Amino acid sequence: MIACAGFNKLSLVDWPGKVAAVVFLRPCNFRCPWCHNPDLVEPSRFTAPVPVENILPYLRRYRGMLDGLVVTGGEPTLFPDLTLLLSLVHELGLPVKLDTNGSHPELVRRLLDERLVDTVAVDYKLPLRLYEDLVNARNPERVAETIDIVLDRGCGHVRTTVVPGLHTRELLAEMVRAFPGLNQNNYRLQPFRPGNCLDPKYNGLPPATAAEIERLSKEIWT
Repeated sequence: MIACAGFNKLSLVDWPGKVAAVVFLRPCNFRCPWCHNPDLVEPSRFTAPVPVENILPYLRRYRGMLDGLVVTGGEPTLFPDLTLLLSLVHELGLPVKLDTNGSHPELVRRLLDERLVDTVAVDYKLPLRLYEDLVNARNPERVAETIDIVLDRGCGHVRTTVVPGLHTRELLAEMVRAFPGLNQNNYRLQPFRPGNCLDPKYNGLPPATAAEIERLSKEIWT
């Protein structure tokens, strides 16, 4: 039995411009202290799973009203039944957006080749030189490979969660320079959300405002 970590029947924000359902998968191999989904990261916080048998009938019933399904995490590429899950969704004719931290480029490439995924959003946390120290990721070059796959194929976008005090204009500009294929259309900034962070110290930070996100989005390209 395939069991997912969670299921949201309707979202207007997880796939920009589309009406989507969302499947949450666990675990995760990164430990981003500002992560707002610790229940998908720390095994001690895991809750009861949702059987796919409870999800597929809903998707089948409302596929005419949904633009697609977002598969997110945690880190979906670590989920052992990901390919089977996506195959079942593919049989319904429902487009799929995959959210990933980019740590498994070979799987992302295969899923795209097999048309089990239609678009990919890659989380680009920090300059790659900081990955090991700040998010416990020991092979950041694999993230770079995934970003290159998405940029080369034009099959999605790259995004960064802006944490106040960490993601300065200078840091974001450094991140952009590392990938010449990034531009204002395929690179997006999104606001940090305090309140349920993996590291409770981050809960005391203010959220990044819409005005700040807009300002940084303009400044990093000048």
